[in-house]
Amino acid sequence: MNLKRGLLFGLMYVISVSASVAKDSELFTIKQGDPLILLQEKKTAVFEIDYSKMMVTDGKGHDNDLPFREWMITQDEDDDEWLKDWEEKDSIACHKAFREYFNDEIKKGIKLSKIGKDYKVILRLNMINFGKTINVAKTIFVGFSGGSAIASGELEVRNINDDNIVLILAFKDLIGEGSVKQIGRLKGIFENLGEELSEYLEDYKKEYEKQQKRQKKQDKKKK
Repeated sequence: MNLKRGLLFGLMYVISVSASVAKDSELFTIKQGDPLILLQEKKTAVFEIDYSKMMVTDGKGHDNDLPFREWMITQDEDDDEWLKDWEEKDSIACHKAFREYFNDEIKKGIKLSKIGKDYKVILRLNMINFGKTINVAKTIFVGFSGGSAIASGELEVRNINDDNIVLILAFKDLIGEGSVKQIGRLKGIFENLGEELSEYLEDYKKEYEKQQKRQKKQDKKKK
């Protein structure tokens, strides 16, 4: 009975804190678990980026949406160079960018590593809009950094030992850093995801600690 009551109170905390933080952040939505899991220090996680369900959209409706790989094929003009670059170097660069930006921004939390011992982190990208095509010559001349991509997806965390899901955090309409090239815009998504996630977790932790203090005061009054 005490265990059930403790689990119920824990769930109520998560729901209450989530509702308070959600007022200030429309970017993230908790689908399962507690985001504070990401703020555990001295914990490591293997990681992957899942592009298998990612659709590329032009933002003008979904009639012209294409799976990521098919979209790359439509962009190719010279013997599938885009696909070759993606498979040989660009996907590797994105993998590295996600790890580095995550670890740099979330300094006091779990660390993404090639050999994680505690968790598995999966970043699933579901939808991306790479933005308008940029005139490279004009961009360089004027000095702009180029367009930005907008993406939606989920961050999933699993226990590495039993594969149980401990967190699913969805994000929607995340704007990345600008770049002339699409691969740069994709990496810009990982950069801003790290920044936005770090800010969200800080706000979530502060709200959680506030509510714990309120609860303690209420408990003292009841005694």
